[in-house]
Amino acid sequence: MALLEQPIFNFLIHNNSMDELDARILDEIVKNGRVTLTELAKRVKAPRTTLTSRFRKLIDSGYIRGFTAILNFKKLGYNLTAFVLVQIRRGKPAQGKSNQEMFIDKITKESENRSDLPWVEEAHIITGDYDILLKVRARNMDELTKFLITELAQHPDVEKTHTLMVLKSPYEGLFPIAKTIIIP
Repeated sequence: MALLEQPIFNFLIHNNSMDELDARILDEIVKNGRVTLTELAKRVKAPRTTLTSRFRKLIDSGYIRGFTAILNFKKLGYNLTAFVLVQIRRGKPAQGKSNQEMFIDKITKESENRSDLPWVEEAHIITGDYDILLKVRARNMDELTKFLITELAQHPDVEKTHTLMVLKSPYEGLFPIAKTIIIP
């Protein structure tokens, strides 16, 4: 199926949010976020001035939230990946946030600021028997164990956890822009 015959592009274009050029721009920068505007203009077959204003519009309207590098975590020393399901004690919202949101704020800040803890790469509030899903990158089993037994288990709002260790990650993809747009 051609890029612009995909469902999400169809939705965006039908709702006048984007057009075919916007879709092609997004498709190209997902593939290579370091592409120059001159090269991008060639790839999407648009004048550089048009491309520059469209690119700015996509950023300003929130379609593009930022640019990031795709890291090789093993080369950085993060040899383990785990998904941790966390059940949080129910409570009254405080400071305009739920217990789940306050827990995520606390655990992600600690993860970022303390070198003895693994990195919490993602945190999601979910449905089901558990409230939160954490994607955790750890250097070794001791670091992960300390995080699970010391940090999570001792948090007053944590009722229980369930950890799933990743054995292998044969696919970690980028968002396929082609899944999103169909031109009428």
